[in-house]
Amino acid sequence: MKNVDRKLYRSSNQAWLGGVCAGVAECYGQPVWLIRILMITLFVFSGSLAALVYLAGIFLLDKQPTQLPPETRFRPQFGYGEDAAQRARQLSERMQQLDQRLQAMERYVTSSRYRFDKEFNKL
Repeated sequence: MKNVDRKLYRSSNQAWLGGVCAGVAECYGQPVWLIRILMITLFVFSGSLAALVYLAGIFLLDKQPTQLPPETRFRPQFGYGEDAAQRARQLSERMQQLDQRLQAMERYVTSSRYRFDKEFNKL
């Protein structure tokens, strides 16, 4: 797997105000709406901190170049693993194994062997 060196830019094509949220979303492979909601939440809970962070992003980040070289184009940072069908099969197998173990425990607890072991341990 080739390591791609990403650079954080202010987005010019999805910008609402300064393009900071859209640039962060593009850099980290997340949806833009998620970054905007996080920024609004940060603003609600911290007020001026979020505004300062956004203003710092506007002044410190470069505008996104119109054409990026092919090796630095967007690639999602976070892999979401296997597909849902594979995870469902694995979950089903684990549940079957758990069910078998519970049945074995039930058989032991309701058997005469359990009562014998319990009496033997009291001695």
